[in-house]
Amino acid sequence: MNKIKIYIIGFMAIILGLSLVCEGLYAEEKDNEAADIQITRELIIGQAVKLFAKGYIAVTDIDRAKKVNITKLEKMDDQEFRSKYTAIYGDMKELPRNVKTDYGIDEKMDRSTAIRKVQSASKKDLYTIIDSIPDAFIAKHFENYLAENELDLKKKPSLQEIVLFWSNIRKKLDGE
Repeated sequence: MNKIKIYIIGFMAIILGLSLVCEGLYAEEKDNEAADIQITRELIIGQAVKLFAKGYIAVTDIDRAKKVNITKLEKMDDQEFRSKYTAIYGDMKELPRNVKTDYGIDEKMDRSTAIRKVQSASKKDLYTIIDSIPDAFIAKHFENYLAENELDLKKKPSLQEIVLFWSNIRKKLDGE
């Protein structure tokens, strides 16, 4: 268990370090440089969150996690699944069409399809999915999260803010 904590703390430290780099991207710049700054911000935020997600997957017992999630899905009735999936799909519908097509993400997914997808998922599949999410998509959701929680984008996010952002993602994924 201590090894897992060390990995998680290490990934959080990396993200905090990357967030410090973001701080320098807020300087006043000319209009033609603003697009480059935005692309760089998206890259840093997107890659940091992807790194954190991959680290979480790396230290997770995938078979246990699949079993827990399949059990949750099996206990739901179709109405409850539809309600929770609709909420999650609200975020996923903004993914690029090719990502949604490649992974069968659509508004019509039913509970049995979700169970089959969870059963067949491997760590490699999860890494591939994480890599396929555009950095701009992640940055937009990170910025929305900060705005919803009235956090100032011009100051560096604290370790606690980053941990809270990750906890928010986990809650959405777990359907809490």
